[in-house]
Amino acid sequence: MELSLKQEAEKSAVALSSIAAALFITGLKIIVGLKTGSLGILSEAAHSGLDLLAAVITFMAVRFSAIPADKTHNYGHGKIESISALVETLLLLVTCLWIIREAVTRLVHHNVEVEVTFWSFFVIIVSIVVDVSRSKALRRVAEKYRSRALEADALHFSTDVWSSAVVLLGLALTLVNVPIADSIAALIVAGIVIFISISLGKKTIDELLDRAPAGIEEEVRRVATTMDGIQNVENVRVRNSGSRTFVDMTLRLKRTLPFETANRLVHAAERAIQKILPDADVIIHPEPTETPDETIADKVKLMMSDAGYSAHDVRAFQVNGKYQVEFQIEFEEHQDFVRAHETVDEIESNIKRDIPNVGSVIVHIEDSPGSVVETVDVTQTSQEVIDEIMRLARSSEGIRSCTVVSVLEAKGKYRVALKCLVDKNLSLEEVHTISTALENKIMVAIPRIKETNIHAEPAGVAG
Repeated sequence: MELSLKQEAEKSAVALSSIAAALFITGLKIIVGLKTGSLGILSEAAHSGLDLLAAVITFMAVRFSAIPADKTHNYGHGKIESISALVETLLLLVTCLWIIREAVTRLVHHNVEVEVTFWSFFVIIVSIVVDVSRSKALRRVAEKYRSRALEADALHFSTDVWSSAVVLLGLALTLVNVPIADSIAALIVAGIVIFISISLGKKTIDELLDRAPAGIEEEVRRVATTMDGIQNVENVRVRNSGSRTFVDMTLRLKRTLPFETANRLVHAAERAIQKILPDADVIIHPEPTETPDETIADKVKLMMSDAGYSAHDVRAFQVNGKYQVEFQIEFEEHQDFVRAHETVDEIESNIKRDIPNVGSVIVHIEDSPGSVVETVDVTQTSQEVIDEIMRLARSSEGIRSCTVVSVLEAKGKYRVALKCLVDKNLSLEEVHTISTALENKIMVAIPRIKETNIHAEPAGVAG
């Protein structure tokens, strides 16, 4: 907010100083032009008068373009700067037509004498000095804040420098008895202004029509493409509105990425783009895409997720050149079994159809309880159950020792949590096998236990 206020104040100050400069120069040129009868100076006065009007328009545009976005102007009011630049261009072209008409009339009829005096040269030289100063100041602020209106105003003042130099040459030639030099100088001034005006007008119309700034799309695409994790960049759209740049794009991301990872990648891409386009408004649409490194398990999990199911323990086995896929899928606790079985048949069929080289699919159906299960802690009153669990643990190969953490009862069934020490040199696969074997032994020996959760820790390691 503080930066925005500083930006608005600096832009307004330089625009206001341009009004003062244009007012001074215009008045001085009108006085000297009328006194000497120089069409070159009068054309310059008209040009400076338009610069005065343009400076006023610029000042108003800068103030109004700073108004924040609202419900009816979702992208802000930055286009006001482009509209003001277009108005300035049209005013310049109209003035040029008048200058050309008057110059041609004088060349044909030779009916005006030009009086060249010290003041003729003085006003032009002062004009050049002031124009150079204002053009530099405006261009500096325009580049700093990427202001189209200030850029147009800077262009006006820089054009005045060249046109004033031409008028200065015309006055010098008139002084050595070349009477048509003043009118020719006026035509040259008009030509310069028309050329610059057309260039500025084209640039302004391009912005009003949301033409993409030259080279920016390629730069945005290059920055995003070089980031790790982004597979491809598509549909890059860039447009300017005043000093603000708006970027829309689609990023192709690996579809197996977790949501949080994909979200961080999108924000990283936004920050990278804003390094080359400060204060840009960047909107990125992430699009999941299949990649060559996806495993069979990845594909199955994605298919289940898209279908609205939770699948886990997905494994693939190669049998005679084809894959056998096994996994567990969860259904709601009160799901009708027949309906669940029909759904599993459909899932198996879809997997074999959509994933190449899958010969068979084996699905284990599980119920999915709610996220919070009402239970009763019966650890203190379940000593017989605990003793039997300890006996089974001591007889299990690979288990050093076990402690029963809790025995919870829900709907007449037990859920047991254990902490077991195992050899620290075992692999993860071996630890999983040992834990699963003990879980199965416990649930077979004690049917009342519905679920066993074993937390394995390496023996000899504090934890």
